[in-house]
Amino acid sequence: MGRDSHWPLWRAVLLLLAAVLAVGYAPAQAQQPVPTSIKVGALFDTTGPTSDVGVDYSRGVLDHVRYINEVEGGIRGRVKIDLVWSDYGYRIPDALTLYRKYRDVDRVNAILGWGTADTEALSQQVGDDQIPYISASYSSHLNDPAKTPYNFYPVSSYSDQIRAVLKYISDVAREERISRPKIVFIYPDHPYGRAPIPAGKAYAQELGFEVGSDQIVALTALEARSQVAAVRAFGAHFAWIGGTTNSASVIVRDAKAAGLTTRFFVNVWGFDENMIKLIGRDAEGVLASTPHIYYGESASSPGMRKMFDALRRFHNRQPNFTWGTTDTPFIASYVRGWLNALMLRRALEVVVDNWNTYARLGGVNGPGVRVALETLKDWDPEGLASPITVTRTDHRPSTTTRIVTVRNGRIVVLRTVNIERRKDWLGF
Repeated sequence: MGRDSHWPLWRAVLLLLAAVLAVGYAPAQAQQPVPTSIKVGALFDTTGPTSDVGVDYSRGVLDHVRYINEVEGGIRGRVKIDLVWSDYGYRIPDALTLYRKYRDVDRVNAILGWGTADTEALSQQVGDDQIPYISASYSSHLNDPAKTPYNFYPVSSYSDQIRAVLKYISDVAREERISRPKIVFIYPDHPYGRAPIPAGKAYAQELGFEVGSDQIVALTALEARSQVAAVRAFGAHFAWIGGTTNSASVIVRDAKAAGLTTRFFVNVWGFDENMIKLIGRDAEGVLASTPHIYYGESASSPGMRKMFDALRRFHNRQPNFTWGTTDTPFIASYVRGWLNALMLRRALEVVVDNWNTYARLGGVNGPGVRVALETLKDWDPEGLASPITVTRTDHRPSTTTRIVTVRNGRIVVLRTVNIERRKDWLGF
């Protein structure tokens, strides 16, 4: 069976049947037609403190959905996605209000979400309501289906990304004969910033690091001189930065101004092409982690070819830029938005491709979409990220992360790091 083949369909059917019976759904008529459209909700931050990455993320989602509907005629050329979306400004109360609207008024079949704070706050509710929720938060708190059965995302978790960084640093320290490397974690005091820190510290201790005091830098920070001074005082060989691009750039800029030799590693949402634009030469040598390719990096991949086609059709631009530079038409978060829509798209393809089976069990509903997502096995997300496997007992889609850096004003890939899928790391 090929990469797009389904995990044994009989098992998917049994799982779906179990889900339907468990919640008391009455089976739908076997011959009901495939619907012409499905309703999907989306939450974006295009004006709040994470809008520096949220704007391009929203464009990635919107462009992909538009591409499905207008260029491909819908899912399998049959089912249009009716997307309802709103900017919630990274305000949790607004996210909760929008969720209730999507559930009660719009009657959505799935939601493409955004931040860690709101996604975690909603995780129990979406489980109770049985609405699949594919978020832009990659918090490990969301990947244990025993606790959060309706939460999904398409790439390695924040915790596995930070473990990949630490594994890479450990190798570097060994090569440089640093017997006990010192590291500091810098992040915003916010659910997003805090999410991977316990996992990072536990793995750092396991690898023999000496961990300094945490340094807190807000998402909206304009300077980080006192935090940089603390990193210097500790004598850190390495530092890991959370936050988003604006705050991460402030930290790197102030560290360079202070003459620190500490090597800084930035998380996935804190590093992109805009860092080079924001701080110029100060971005040289900064290291980062990414679980996906950058916009334009692999022009031959099916996913990137579609992005380029969308660029021409929807934005009247030709793909004649150099990837990984300030010349890119979209920063890396556009790819993340496209990927989230792609994960949902694949689940809907499974439903449509096996409509006779899914129709008997309720058609396009929350439990059905969930089970379709849980049939993904070594599925290639069109070359945009590592193959995805999601099961009923483990929602970690991948444990692969790439280490990148800035060299001569351009992002370059240094290494791909695979983290083992340990049972004790599920949900942690």
